Amino acid sequence: MPIFLPDADPLFSQRHLGTLLNDQIGGMVNRVNELADDLFLSIPPQDLIDDISLTAYLQPLLLQAEHGVSHPPLEIESGQGVVPGATFRYFVEIPYTGASGLFNHEPSTHDLDKPTASLNSHSMQGSIVIKRVATTDVPDEELRASFAAELAKVQKYIDFQALQIDPYNSSLKSEAERIVKGRRDRLLKARRIAASLGYRLHHRADAPITYVSPLVRRKLPTTVSSTYKPEPAIEEAEYQNILRIIENMSFVMERNPKVFSKAPEEAIRDHYLVQLNGQYEGSATGETFNSEGKSDILVRDGSANLFVAECKVWHGEKKFIEAVDQLFRYVTWRDTKTAIIVFNRNQDTTGVVQAIKGAMEAYPSYKRDCKLEGDTRLRAVFGRPDDSTREVIVTVLVVPIPKAN
Repeated sequence: MPIFLPDADPLFSQRHLGTLLNDQIGGMVNRVNELADDLFLSIPPQDLIDDISLTAYLQPLLLQAEHGVSHPPLEIESGQGVVPGATFRYFVEIPYTGASGLFNHEPSTHDLDKPTASLNSHSMQGSIVIKRVATTDVPDEELRASFAAELAKVQKYIDFQALQIDPYNSSLKSEAERIVKGRRDRLLKARRIAASLGYRLHHRADAPITYVSPLVRRKLPTTVSSTYKPEPAIEEAEYQNILRIIENMSFVMERNPKVFSKAPEEAIRDHYLVQLNGQYEGSATGETFNSEGKSDILVRDGSANLFVAECKVWHGEKKFIEAVDQLFRYVTWRDTKTAIIVFNRNQDTTGVVQAIKGAMEAYPSYKRDCKLEGDTRLRAVFGRPDDSTREVIVTVLVVPIPKAN
């Protein structure tokens, strides 16, 4: 006996998928452009890039056929059946994950044989229900094959969509970078031109300074209290040069255990100060590199600390976290570049590096990019504990100091 398909609208039919993808990119542009200028400039670019690319991400559909269920058939009352005899409606329900709206979008690759099913959708999950009408004398294998064929058509269209969605999702970070960098460059260029006119810049009293983010899961700032002003910072090239000087001195220490194996932190720190001040000329306030407190190394611009380093002997993760806490107490400016020099008098340097990496990633204000830059060097980006928009780059240098023979 034949198997009939109940009336149902085909899936993947209401709208072109390409239109949706273009709208998502437009949404990223709108999200960036609706931020007030000063607020936009105060947000770390990478935070905004991560936020808008995550918002625009489309989670592909994924059928979970292994979790599908067959519902009890429903008998069609006499006179309402499409075929004579005892007739039943059969149902197979297949759960899925992914953006439910994708079931309404036609991929650029398609055919005329679209699948039909009912949709029980939520935001990022739900189920499709495939229905069939047949009499009781239908062969089991024939009904089973009909359901399987319809499910295969659904999967075929999901695969068609993947040809567009996968490259779209892969391009989101670069697209977000283009959008954010483009507006940032335009604003800063315009402000430089305005500043060069020779008149004092006036900040509009009625300028909007508040933005309410529609995303609860993200923690971008929602207000800015003053006009954005570029803040002093060490260029990345100079930061790397400072780290190179520190590493070179560390190699000297590693090769001279008799001199440094029992030296206190203050004495070891002074060796770094000598090398740093030998290569950098100080400002009117005196030496560029100075010690403050017990073991800090600072480079200042006026009253601002642009580079801060802590020298600590490794005594476990708890003491390392205390060093990070102390480091942040000296951080005053956005984009401050810092270092923690850890003297390891144990033998297991690899274990110390791994313990430090775990401690950095678990720190409350850790943001991203904790990575090894060598066997004994790690780098990560943190937010200041009191203001996550002020980013702090922390590089940890582990200096093995062998025991003297």
